Amino acid sequence: MGRKSNEFANAEANERRNLEKIKCSAIVSVTDFDAGKMTVNVKPLVQREISGTYVSPPPILGVKVAYIPLEIEVDGKKATVKVDIKPGDIGTVVFLDVDSDNSMKTGAESKPNSSRIHSGDDAVFIGVMQKG
Repeated sequence: MGRKSNEFANAEANERRNLEKIKCSAIVSVTDFDAGKMTVNVKPLVQREISGTYVSPPPILGVKVAYIPLEIEVDGKKATVKVDIKPGDIGTVVFLDVDSDNSMKTGAESKPNSSRIHSGDDAVFIGVMQKG
């Protein structure tokens, strides 16, 4: 097999740089939880490489918490399990593809409010994970 042409190698490098800009998800540490608003502030745990140097990503603030109420029944008594998120918990954040503000406000299908994509402004905390 021959070596890659310079043109092909450059195209691959450009594609990688473009893909590195897309945020899909991140492993994070919770720094604060607001139970009333059901939001968390988080710090991404995996550093990102920028020009050969690894740097800490900035915190992501006011992230909506995905919450699925869990109702249980014990001895005929019903109860709802509450979310117990604490600073230091490790979890996952996903970044929605497009601006979701209008849909989140109305709960209905809507046009995006802006042209932003894969933004921390559209992050959702999807749960705590066990370390290890």
